[in-house]
Amino acid sequence: MAFMENVYSGMASCGDLQVRYYDSDPGNAHAETIVLLHGTGGSAENNFWALFPMLAMRHRVVALDFIDPESASPESDHYVDQVLAVVRQAVQEHSVHIVGYSFGAVIGALFAVRHSACVTSLTLVAGWVRTDTQQQLRNAIWRSLYESDHDALAPFSVLMSFSQAFLNTKNEAELEGLIKSIKNGPDRSPKMTFNKSVDITNDLAGIQAPSLVIGCVHDQMVPVRHARMLFGAISNCRYAEIRSGHGIVHERPSELFTMIDMFVQDPNALPAGQVIKNSHA
Repeated sequence: MAFMENVYSGMASCGDLQVRYYDSDPGNAHAETIVLLHGTGGSAENNFWALFPMLAMRHRVVALDFIDPESASPESDHYVDQVLAVVRQAVQEHSVHIVGYSFGAVIGALFAVRHSACVTSLTLVAGWVRTDTQQQLRNAIWRSLYESDHDALAPFSVLMSFSQAFLNTKNEAELEGLIKSIKNGPDRSPKMTFNKSVDITNDLAGIQAPSLVIGCVHDQMVPVRHARMLFGAISNCRYAEIRSGHGIVHERPSELFTMIDMFVQDPNALPAGQVIKNSHA
């Protein structure tokens, strides 16, 4: 995760909060900028250690670390406002390309609705419209393991996060490293509470920016049907799939980079409704 050593770190004020963000080119406020929004159990560094530097070769890139509220029932405004604070701090009056992953895709979609003037394009990776029964069941199992401080919590999270093909490439030490990274990662509890009752069905019609939805074929956390529903609900949208589990930012970062880079260079190059063929194995 060496990208953090070479990237500017700043703070954006959001009410009483100071939101940390990372900027690949802070002296270039007029540049086309990609803003990365991390997932439930991640951070800017944890989720985008590979994607950030790849995108930064061609674009200005900003990523933030979400701060959870003290409230037992987090509201979307708490997170959307943090994105707005970072965008205003980093790019001032210019619009940005929003790229949201998992939980960040939900927040990114809501940001695009509530602050449409700030959004040049929207990319949603492994996102969903409404938490369904399968997701609620997984969330309940996670919560039970979390509250009992069960040793199985981290292995369960790894099992759900990655595809069978990816896990089968790992030796015992590498697998233990994945489990350890979950154990030592950010606390997921507030965002898991938020995720339990996500429903942005009525918001999606308000997305005006050209959009790209990327689904993960082998995703067990947010099965690919959710990405297809997002694609169908956003009017000016394109769609692609990558053969990955939910942890696409770790499994297939190069393919993800290729898709995002292609799209943000000219968000309207492909017509709305286009299904992008993925030629990668």
